[in-house]
Amino acid sequence: MLKAALIFQDHMTLQRDKIIAIWGTAAAGSQVSVTVQNMTQSCTAAEDDSWCVKIGPLQPSFQETVMITDGKDNLCFSDVQVGDVYLAAGQSNMEFHMRFDADFASEKESCLNENIRFFDYPEVSYPEQLDEADYLKNYGFWRKAEPEQLQWFSAPAYYFAKTIQARYNIPVGLVGCNWGGTPACAWMSEESIREGGGVIYLDEYLAALKDLDIASYDKQFRANPANFRVDHFADPVSVMLMEGMAFPDIMVKLGMPVPDMSNIDPSEWETPMGPKTETRPGGLYESMLCKVAPYGLKGILYYQGESDGDRYPEIYFTLFPALIRGFRKLWQDELPFLFVQLAPFGHWMACIGKPYAVIREAQQHTADTVPGVGMAVISDIGMELDIHPKKKKPVGERLALLAENRIYGEDVLCEAPTLCGLESEEGLIRLSFANAGNGLYLADHTPDGAATNPTRLEGLKLWIDGAEINTGDISAEAKDNTIVLRSPLLHQGQVKAELGIGDWYRINLYNSADLPARPARCS
Repeated sequence: MLKAALIFQDHMTLQRDKIIAIWGTAAAGSQVSVTVQNMTQSCTAAEDDSWCVKIGPLQPSFQETVMITDGKDNLCFSDVQVGDVYLAAGQSNMEFHMRFDADFASEKESCLNENIRFFDYPEVSYPEQLDEADYLKNYGFWRKAEPEQLQWFSAPAYYFAKTIQARYNIPVGLVGCNWGGTPACAWMSEESIREGGGVIYLDEYLAALKDLDIASYDKQFRANPANFRVDHFADPVSVMLMEGMAFPDIMVKLGMPVPDMSNIDPSEWETPMGPKTETRPGGLYESMLCKVAPYGLKGILYYQGESDGDRYPEIYFTLFPALIRGFRKLWQDELPFLFVQLAPFGHWMACIGKPYAVIREAQQHTADTVPGVGMAVISDIGMELDIHPKKKKPVGERLALLAENRIYGEDVLCEAPTLCGLESEEGLIRLSFANAGNGLYLADHTPDGAATNPTRLEGLKLWIDGAEINTGDISAEAKDNTIVLRSPLLHQGQVKAELGIGDWYRINLYNSADLPARPARCS
């Protein structure tokens, strides 16, 4: 029987100006033909019943029909658009639904735009799981940006698409392929993991399997409803956590005893490692990513890294670039890769923000060394006690600004202010910044409404001749591409400055593109 892959459906968005792949299954040896925009291409189904037709390039269009036939059965997909398609990948901050976004209520009133469409691949940790529960009730089909559908959209991806669609007046499609709490290695092939220096993940997985009672593991896995993510909004505890409620408060609201959080072993909450666990190396690469590849894309949006900070953050320096190469290899396309640097963060549940400073450095290293990438900085919208910043509009808009420059070739400032030099004298230190645009400024509040002091450079640490200086009483003034610090505490000597280095901080320094300064060191 003729079938197309799950992602090919009514209301889909196809990528313009490229040869794209359309694939599925049919009887071995049958001739499968695809017709769209008066073009027809064919192929012969292989012995394993798989087929893949390459067709295009397609011209931008707001209304198309795609016909597929094997001479016996026919498929017809209607209300198809042709524009730019982006993969929205990563963990919970990319998965983060519009329902939980700070601006959801106001956005819902004005979001009617059928030219923004979203396909969210079901969160299955092994391929066969898709047939073991009713995933397709809520996932695995194309939604339009309209009030009754908006809550399901990835918030960063939605705000990105909204900006790009309005800027270029083309259809924009989003393909969600993400899962909260997952490390980079879950989204990589074994080859890419080894290439990225992540052998320890493979070794730990093999060690976990060595003495695993598969029958007991499988019984435990199936008995846990949380392992079958058929509705992200069905679990009230999860919903309240994403809304920002503290775990003890949730217990009180549900009439349950409040546990002593200091005595809770986080490992007791984790799914045991095994062949169906979503965090296993290569698991989601196989069960999710490979199921949407090589769907035609314009680029990739990525927001992930928190789960790598919890284990071996130093490996991210090599693992993350290998992940990018692995995505491109899977799509056989040197796709632009735009990612989000982790926000400032203190602690939440069992997560501690201190190691995330290493992840941010690894992300900056990737932005500096890997071709065709861009990094969105969100050093101004983190939350000290919540790993999920609720203001996702700046995230999507900053990714869109990167796309305007890196993908669409616009001459716009898309890089964050970067501390690059300093000069000192008695009572004064002058900090120099790259990417200032038409000038720097110190804000009195951040995009999420948090008040800041426009006479101070927040997030700054200073040392003179090895002694740390209290920066709380140091005044700051923005002038062109510099910040001038003044205080009797300042004197000539060996000066070291850090901006936004550590776990929790809040940046209030912006360039003329309203981009916050990124974490940096200078001496």
